[in-house]
Amino acid sequence: MSNPYYSLSYGGRQLQNIYRFFQELDELWRGRKAKHVAHPTICVGNFQAGGTGKTPTTLWLAHELKKLGYAPSIVLRGHKGKIRKARRVRPGDTAEYVGDEALLHAAHFPTYVGKNRVAACELAIEMNEELNYVLILDDGLQHYPLKTDVKLVCTKGIGFWQDELLPLGRLRQAPYNQIDAILHINSELSEEKWEGVPIYQLQHNSALVSGEKEPGLMISGIAHPRKFFDRIFPLIGNSTFDSWSFPDHHIFSKADLRKIETKSSPYHHRVHCTAKDAVKLQPLIKASSSPIKLSIWDIEVQPVSDIEPLVKHLREKILEVYKNRTLKQG
Repeated sequence: MSNPYYSLSYGGRQLQNIYRFFQELDELWRGRKAKHVAHPTICVGNFQAGGTGKTPTTLWLAHELKKLGYAPSIVLRGHKGKIRKARRVRPGDTAEYVGDEALLHAAHFPTYVGKNRVAACELAIEMNEELNYVLILDDGLQHYPLKTDVKLVCTKGIGFWQDELLPLGRLRQAPYNQIDAILHINSELSEEKWEGVPIYQLQHNSALVSGEKEPGLMISGIAHPRKFFDRIFPLIGNSTFDSWSFPDHHIFSKADLRKIETKSSPYHHRVHCTAKDAVKLQPLIKASSSPIKLSIWDIEVQPVSDIEPLVKHLREKILEVYKNRTLKQG
């Protein structure tokens, strides 16, 4: 069977071949000394670039594991933050320093950031005294120096198995089936398995967590802001589609705040935003004594398909690591 990633076509196909060559070289080089850490490590990652729902799914998984009696911590790079050396996210940290996603997680669970995920995981283990400790990586499927015990792959919209490698598609890595489960977000399941890997369907819905459902300016600095606007528009009674999009992970400035104040003035300064935007806007609003009133929307994750087989698999893998690695190293 011919491999579509090695098509002999010209143009985009040649760029795909070049991209894949360097991606595989990077994986081989950075993964040459890959290692496990002592405690169970679950990766929530993706094969596709941008906007597959990893962050809300990571939080949902952490809450589910906590219900089962485990003590989860979350580990991530701290995307767009200035942090490099591994450290725990602390009160007073800013999105500019540790990244907006880290601040979101830290409001719920112990959260550790660092470019080196192995070092961040080891720091998390060092600072924890729980026996039933579990680490969850928000992203990290392409962090090759770290071997994870469970790999959960998020895909949203078109399934990664129907996608193409960059630059013609969204795949940043050629899919492989040495993963534990696929989490298909906001799409009906076309099949129950892909190459033997089970597929579970999750629904991500916008839920108001703070503020009022009243007309206001809609702003967003996420991967797909238009989808956020479309979801909340009918819920807030806006008569006009008044919105303002920012780049993903945008760090808001004082100049941005002044412009938002001006654009939101017809709505008595009511502004609707995502929770990821709010962790960056709230400090600015407070420091500037701004009249802006935020209505903050977060993602509510709801399993659509039966996830009991996934829960069972997670328990078995965690128990296996406790028995075969954690206790021996402890």
